Amino acid sequence: MKPRQIEAFRAVIETGSVTAAADRLRISQPAVSKLIMQLEDATRLALFVRDRQRLVPTPEARLLFEEIDRVFLGVDRIERFAEDLREKRAGRMRIGCLPGLGLSLVPDVVASFAAERPDVHMTLHVQTSAKIADWVLGQQVDLGISLLRVDHPSVDAEPLTRADAVCILPAGHKLSKKAIIAPEDLRNVPFIGLGREDHTEQMISRVFDYEGVQRHVRLETNLSAVACHLVATGAGVSIVDPFTAAEFRSAGIVARPFHPTVSFNMWLLYPNLQPRSKLIETFVDALRREVAGRGVK
Repeated sequence: MKPRQIEAFRAVIETGSVTAAADRLRISQPAVSKLIMQLEDATRLALFVRDRQRLVPTPEARLLFEEIDRVFLGVDRIERFAEDLREKRAGRMRIGCLPGLGLSLVPDVVASFAAERPDVHMTLHVQTSAKIADWVLGQQVDLGISLLRVDHPSVDAEPLTRADAVCILPAGHKLSKKAIIAPEDLRNVPFIGLGREDHTEQMISRVFDYEGVQRHVRLETNLSAVACHLVATGAGVSIVDPFTAAEFRSAGIVARPFHPTVSFNMWLLYPNLQPRSKLIETFVDALRREVAGRGVK
């Protein structure tokens, strides 16, 4: 069987005549009849009964048409899916993100992106930067958003943004009257740390050590969002990224710039052992616009 024979057969069944089938295929009526005869020879089936100028489908022809129609519908679905892939409306994305962005900003981008593309399957994992680096190295995610740049041949790293940590205080705290908070201001003040293995916490510790100020670390947590909750209850003060702090401004905390500045870069990590999809590139464009729109460097 040849594709052109099947096209002619399908056209005759759907239009009901050789004449209409010839018009659809833009060939002559004798050419259509010849293709039908060739298909009958190939299948060794009598597909039509010749009734004067008409071809009447046999029961076998009807059954064959149903099978052929299922195949064509499958091809149509494949063509539509390919078009969706070209237009970035379909596909799959696996994203790993650090908590500072993974609990606030990135979910907003993911929700908006998914609403516009209902056929895109998206997975968002929130983990530490070290774990995200492992996932990207292992080609387990399509995009990693991390505080750690990975220098490895199998990973491409691009800067996303630079953020300056802020000091967060309970609403009405005496230090909230200050425009800028310095390490000396936090001497003997109950402090909520981010855990010794946290990259941000390590940078904060170095600043306090350099300034000769020992913090009164009363509580520790591994998430900036939890630190913000604790600060809102009056359990102490903390230093976190500006994205998370912004999400809790209405929850009873105030944020003030911290000096000396604790800056950290956020990186986009791509596994380069597989081609980067157009879908990922479109998502990153949306993410960059959202970051820029929130006024962070």
